[in-house]
Amino acid sequence: MIGNIFSQLRLSLGDFDFEITNNQLTKNQRFLYWGSFTIMYILASLIFLNFIIAEVGNTYETVKEQIDALIFKERAKLIREAEIVMLENTKRNDTKKFPKYIVVRECEE
Repeated sequence: MIGNIFSQLRLSLGDFDFEITNNQLTKNQRFLYWGSFTIMYILASLIFLNFIIAEVGNTYETVKEQIDALIFKERAKLIREAEIVMLENTKRNDTKKFPKYIVVRECEE
């Protein structure tokens, strides 16, 4: 049993040597070997999937915190692109769309 555990540990580290299963093991030992292989494979998969889910959740929280700033930044880029397309004469004469001064308000939190 301990030999099987060490063999599974070697497999988890990337040593894929299945020669032990060819002639050296009896039928019961092969059953135990492949049973322990299956259990170790399932446990390793669960651990890695848990890690991936935790990382995705962390990334989602980070993006969720910064989404408002990103939206305003993208809106500002789109407005700037629209202003670049307009003619200079229109920019100078249209005081409603292009006022002399811009009032900025901020909320205190």
